Amino acid sequence: MILSTANRSDIWYAAVTDKEGRLVACSFSDSKGAAEESAIKSLPRYLRRDLTSSPADSHIIDILHQIYSGKDCDRVPSILLARPSKFLDAVYKGTMRIPKGRVTTYGRLARMTGSKKLARAVGNAMARNPLPLVVPCHRVVTSTLRVGNYGGGGTEKGHGGRVKRQLLIREGVRFEGDKISPSCVWNPS
Repeated sequence: MILSTANRSDIWYAAVTDKEGRLVACSFSDSKGAAEESAIKSLPRYLRRDLTSSPADSHIIDILHQIYSGKDCDRVPSILLARPSKFLDAVYKGTMRIPKGRVTTYGRLARMTGSKKLARAVGNAMARNPLPLVVPCHRVVTSTLRVGNYGGGGTEKGHGGRVKRQLLIREGVRFEGDKISPSCVWNPS
């Protein structure tokens, strides 16, 4: 596993790739150390043992920065989920279908994976997402259409909701007070 970090517009990005160049974990933060720590912590322990640092893969870092900035991204990097399970695979693939500028709820995402009773499990999967931005967990919100919390990247404790709201606004999600406009809710068919 190779850890790369780089700064774009005062945001630090950390990316962990395997030998084939597939993205295994990533993170972002105002601080280099927090971005690196968050990406490393999202890896299973057995993958941390062989972790080496390398100059940043500018292609992957540029993609992460484009997504963070709310810009259109013509392609995402190839990814590898290090903790595969049928449930997590379905949840993360479903999350990647949510269009930019739209959100869905934990419950709707649970129904997409086959069970309306798994909304809490979907929330736990979002909290452990090793690929924030690429697997856009910030686009999954509570059934009340409030932003909720966000632990993506190296977000400081207590600031997650603010970071999540900023990501959504940059992507074109509209708010009505402290709630997301119902017109921005995506209903998968």
